[in-house]
Amino acid sequence: MLQHPLFQDGTTMTGNRKKNAARERCSIRDLAEYVGLSTCTVSKVLNGRTGTKIPEATRERVFAAARELDYVPNVNAQRLFRRRAGVIGLLVPSQLDAEDHVFTDLHFVDILAGMEEMLQGSGSNLLLLFGEKRDANCRYWPLFRAGTVDGLLVWGEHREAGYLGELLENRAPALFITSVPDSAAPGRLSFVTASYRRTAAELTGVLCARNPRRLLFLCGPGGHSVVEAIRAGVEDALAGTGVECTALVSRYARESARETLLGALRREKFDGLIVMSRSMESGVQDALRKLEIAPEQLPMVLLDGDRRTGLAAGVLGAARLDDREIGRLAIQGIRQLIDRETECFRREVRPELLIAGSG
Repeated sequence: MLQHPLFQDGTTMTGNRKKNAARERCSIRDLAEYVGLSTCTVSKVLNGRTGTKIPEATRERVFAAARELDYVPNVNAQRLFRRRAGVIGLLVPSQLDAEDHVFTDLHFVDILAGMEEMLQGSGSNLLLLFGEKRDANCRYWPLFRAGTVDGLLVWGEHREAGYLGELLENRAPALFITSVPDSAAPGRLSFVTASYRRTAAELTGVLCARNPRRLLFLCGPGGHSVVEAIRAGVEDALAGTGVECTALVSRYARESARETLLGALRREKFDGLIVMSRSMESGVQDALRKLEIAPEQLPMVLLDGDRRTGLAAGVLGAARLDDREIGRLAIQGIRQLIDRETECFRREVRPELLIAGSG
C-alpha cells in the first residue's frame, strides 16, 4: 500500500475516504492531494515534461498513486496543457468508391506496421480517415482548427488533391505517402515515396538486354503518381532501343491480370512481359499455365514488389521494397512538421533489386 504524506489540513486519507476516491473518477486535484504535491508538479510528472527538477522518487510516487487510484487523464485538459491533440490523422481513399480495398494492399499493410513501430510508447495515436471522393469540395483544414489532429498523413491520393491548397496556405503539417499530388507549389510539399521511375527503368533495361522485338507492359490504372512514375521509367529504358511496347491496363488483382493477359496473348505474340505489381504476377502465372506457355518462354520483370517478393520461374528481375521503412519515415516526418523542426520533409526509399543470375 502506498504511504502518503499528511494533507494540508493535517489529516490523512484513510478508510472509506480512500475507498471512495478509488471508486469515483479521480481528478488530477485528487491525485495531487493524495500525494501531497501541487497540481502543477503532478501535471508535469504525468505529461513527461523534461527540464524540470523533480526527484525520481517523487515521480515514482506520483505514478504509483495514479495506478492505485485508477487515475485516467482528462484528454481535453491534456490537449490544453500540451496545445496538442496527440493524434495523427491517416487519410486513405474512400472504400465505398474503391475497386480495390486498402487492407488487401500489402504495401499499405506494411506501411502501417512501420508506423506502429514508431508510434509505440510515443503517446500519439493514429486516427483513420476515409476520403470522400463523392464530395469534390471535401476539406481537412477544419480538423486542425478544431484541434482534432496535429498532423495529417495521406496515402493513395489521386494526383489532383483539391483540398491541398488550403492545407499549404495554412501551413498545416501534412505529408503524402508514396503517391504525390501534382497541385502543390514546388518545394512546399512533404512526402515519403520510393524511387519508382529509376527502378522501373533499371528493370526494364534487364529485359531489353535480351534484345526483344515486342514487349507487353501490364500497367495499373492511371491517376496516381506511382503509376505515372513507373510509366516514365519504362519509357526511359525503351527510348532509342527500337523495341515495340504495348501497354494494357489491369487492376491490382489476380483475376484482372489473368484475363487481361489471356486476351492479349490470344491476339498477339510478345517476347517479354513488364508486370507492374506482385498481385498482378500471380494472375500472369495463371494465364501462362492456361495457355501452356513455359515461364522461360516469356520472361518478365516485376516493377513494384513488396518485401515478400522473390524471383519466380521466368522472372528476370524484381523490385523488393521495404514499405515498413516508408511507414517509419512518414511518422518521423510528420513529427518534425508538427514540431516545426522543418518546413518540408522529403525522403525517397530505394527498393532492393533482385536480378536473376546475379548471385
